[in-house]
Amino acid sequence: MNSKQRVLTVIEGKIPDRVPLCELIIDKRVIKSINPDWGYADIAEETVDMVLTNTPSLLYRKEIIDDVKGIFKNEWGIIRQESAQSVSMPISGPIKSKEDLKNYKIPDPNDDFRYIELNSLLNRFKDKKAVGMHLHDVFNYPCYLRGMEEFLMDLVSDKEMVKGLIDMTLEHNIVIAKNAIKMGADFIVLGDDYGMTKGPMFSPKTFEELLLPGFRTIVSEIKKAGGFVVKHCCGNINSLLDMMVDAGIDVIHPLDKTAGMDIGAVQKKYMNKIVVMGGIDCGDLLTNKSEEDVIEETKKLLRDVSSKGRHIVSSSNTIHPKVKPENYLAMVNTVKKFGNYPISIN
Repeated sequence: MNSKQRVLTVIEGKIPDRVPLCELIIDKRVIKSINPDWGYADIAEETVDMVLTNTPSLLYRKEIIDDVKGIFKNEWGIIRQESAQSVSMPISGPIKSKEDLKNYKIPDPNDDFRYIELNSLLNRFKDKKAVGMHLHDVFNYPCYLRGMEEFLMDLVSDKEMVKGLIDMTLEHNIVIAKNAIKMGADFIVLGDDYGMTKGPMFSPKTFEELLLPGFRTIVSEIKKAGGFVVKHCCGNINSLLDMMVDAGIDVIHPLDKTAGMDIGAVQKKYMNKIVVMGGIDCGDLLTNKSEEDVIEETKKLLRDVSSKGRHIVSSSNTIHPKVKPENYLAMVNTVKKFGNYPISIN
């Protein structure tokens, strides 16, 4: 099997030749430490079975505000600041009132600029690896446009504002998703985070009433267009999982143990419905521990989770800049050495 066949076999609920590998983001500093001549596509060629575009914030042009501090405004009118991570941080949004919402002009989802990286990945990997587009769903853009505190308050006190923000931004993301799939993308990553360490940022009832309808819509539209859906959501989302799975997602990521998620338990509960992706701690393990520690933890994951099927190995979030390059390679190489089915590790 090649990488794409391997991934699609897992999505279909069947057993491939080997456990697939995926990372949502591999930081450029880690890449350069492994090989100074490589970019993302080069390390993806050697290490993963699924490739995808970078953070959605890079799909929009920047207007520099303060070059020294790394502050800029993007096409959404959102002020962001570059950080030590691969993803810039939102500072403030342009929608302060219902009048602002009424007069707001959303960026053009059909702009060719949105698809530059996807085109590059498709040119290199189409029919070889599963190729995906990284987008948002129903939470992040409303938060960015309003500000996190304001939008969380809106969820309680201004349902009209919530609906307006979600409807407007959801339509934008659906158009991009459909365009990406028409171009040849196999999957869409919906990357909005709803969780904190002990639970979601809002009640399950609020999610069901205000966010789930839009979430169901974008998942349905992606599936109808012929793509599969990888839902990334950090934090403890145990109380939301039933609803997210019932919405039709194909893969859930990252099910981080440090946030109270149990990847094995989730796999067992939803075995006939979804694929679980994750399992290797990108915090202490990949950042601070030895290669031997990573090898042993990866072998344990293969034995306890991968052996049952419907699993894609990845880190518990991303390969961030503090991950030791040798530890990332130890994880990858262990999967390639011991992850062939049937898995049998003592």
